[in-house]
Amino acid sequence: MTTTIAQAGFVKVTSPYPEEQELMEPGLTAPTPQKAAQLRQKASQWLSRAQKELHDAIFARDGSEAGLDRFASARAELDSAEAWALRVAEAFSKRRD
Repeated sequence: MTTTIAQAGFVKVTSPYPEEQELMEPGLTAPTPQKAAQLRQKASQWLSRAQKELHDAIFARDGSEAGLDRFASARAELDSAEAWALRVAEAFSKRRD
């Protein structure tokens, strides 16, 4: 989940929402059961939103440049959410070992 802060040509510069900056490095968080549950819930919510955005983008495609951009953006967001969810899972599975 990101927000665009600047745009230069075709390259967009993005940064995480403030409440999710802590989530970018799940391995650095305190290994409490509450923190693990919180991070898993946020990962699940991010994945759900990204999947919905991709679904909406797929069915709204009309062949226009804006439609293609929306699809590409939604696909990239889902990829980011999936990668981060895997990082969360790995961070907490290593602590249990």
